[in-house]
Amino acid sequence: MSKIVRVTDDNYKIIVQNGGTITLDTTDDANDNTGEVIITGDLTVRGVTTTVESTVTTIKDNIITLNAGESSAGISASLNQQAGIEVDRGSLAKGRFVWDDSISWSAGGDNGVGLWTSTNASDELHPIRTNGIWNNNSIYFNPGTTGTLSVTNTPDYEEQIFTYVGANIVDGGSGVVKDDDNIPNVKALVDYVAFSQSNLFQARIEDGTSTKTFVEAKDFETTGQESKIELSIDGSSTFNIFSNRTELHNIQINENQISTLNDDSTNKDLVLSAGGLGNVRIDDGLIVTATPFQAEDAGAPGSNPPDEGVKLYGDTENTGNTGLYFVNSNSTNDEIISNNRALVYGMLF
Repeated sequence: MSKIVRVTDDNYKIIVQNGGTITLDTTDDANDNTGEVIITGDLTVRGVTTTVESTVTTIKDNIITLNAGESSAGISASLNQQAGIEVDRGSLAKGRFVWDDSISWSAGGDNGVGLWTSTNASDELHPIRTNGIWNNNSIYFNPGTTGTLSVTNTPDYEEQIFTYVGANIVDGGSGVVKDDDNIPNVKALVDYVAFSQSNLFQARIEDGTSTKTFVEAKDFETTGQESKIELSIDGSSTFNIFSNRTELHNIQINENQISTLNDDSTNKDLVLSAGGLGNVRIDDGLIVTATPFQAEDAGAPGSNPPDEGVKLYGDTENTGNTGLYFVNSNSTNDEIISNNRALVYGMLF
């Protein structure tokens, strides 16, 4: 039969000797962990240590407050400014998940003091395992001045980023990227650059298929030929830039010299012309070189009259006293006479 102690007009207090023990036994002294103690009001424990030996603890409170009654700014009850949960691991160091007020932080323009940290009893940091971190804004990482963000312990992580066959990235027809939102590691980037160079990179800018128009840079270390930048239009090499000269159609510019290409077998003239009523103007002295002429010339200029007009050339000075000669389209070939020599001839003849 149940027994009830009812005190309706005052408090009820049980006192034992100093340092004694009060035991509430629901096992009939069997100590078999049966029975139940029910407290219908609040429970206040004023001792130093509270020990719970039950294997399952159920708490309906949705918030558990640690370091309750703190009156200063921060966690003052602990020398290391921490409060949290500690896990006894037997012979291994205890595990802790604590709020650490000794850590200052800044991220995205915000800053503050205090962070949740996972440590052991010696304050050595431990990793946290989770299948995701969710934030409704940016997520900031701070690896310090010498740290990195690494996937070291994930074997062949790059194969989760790109499609591989063996050690190489391949495109089976649906692209090489497995998921547009995956973050690559350095190995994946190195392999993708190699794949791009071999499969996607275009060595020259081009258009067309058969007679292509393109711009291409050719380097000696790659081609074994003289380095140059080539512009080809409809399959015809039109413009070439070398380290010491420029070739445009059949014109070559070499330092301060403009000439037709030496390998040009068409014997085309170098033509200077001005449109409309304009003239070809020379704002400095004009030098006409004398023989010997260029090796590719078929003979002396006088033996090659122009198809029309007059050709001027320099040669050994003769009776005209100038060394300036002409040959016209009628094959008339003679030295242009100087003013002084013309006066002498006028008096003689």
